[in-house]
Amino acid sequence: MEMEIRNRNMVFETLFGYCAVLFRENPFFLVRVLLPSDQKDHFRKMVQKEIWGISGFHSDATAISLTIIDYFAGKFPGTKPPPWDLLDMRHLTPLHQQVLRITSEIPYGQVRSYKEIAQILNRPRAYRFVGSCLAKNPFPIIIPCHRVVRSDLSVGKFGGGSELKKKMIELESKTTSEYMTCKQ
Repeated sequence: MEMEIRNRNMVFETLFGYCAVLFRENPFFLVRVLLPSDQKDHFRKMVQKEIWGISGFHSDATAISLTIIDYFAGKFPGTKPPPWDLLDMRHLTPLHQQVLRITSEIPYGQVRSYKEIAQILNRPRAYRFVGSCLAKNPFPIIIPCHRVVRSDLSVGKFGGGSELKKKMIELESKTTSEYMTCKQ
């Protein structure tokens, strides 16, 4: 007997608004992270409009949501790599996955340009491709696409809006400087 794969969603509140993790169970895979919105009802309808099934619980989804809540609370995460084995990346091309892996290595509190990511990818003129891949990043925050900016250091576009991207970069900068001050 084949096990049914169920789509679930978990909506939770952060200091920046409501977020959601969309996941499959049996086995668990994170399918998508939805960035904060301050309109809970609209957000819930948006989640349910997608084909993400019903609200649900899973210990891995809870752990990921707590990481996101901590992130928006400004808690310095240290150097934790994404949980690659829990991310459903089957629908992404190998090159797209490589862009996400490179992006995941940008340290908390730092930024890189689309051009720098393209150079690391050994495709120095592919900065627009990098931007396109990051625009489709299904795991924002977990894979910190908000840390990638334009060469002139302006924030550029972001799925949650440029203002949210700017606030996230500022949060990391503030958290990092406070952390460094406490360590001295």
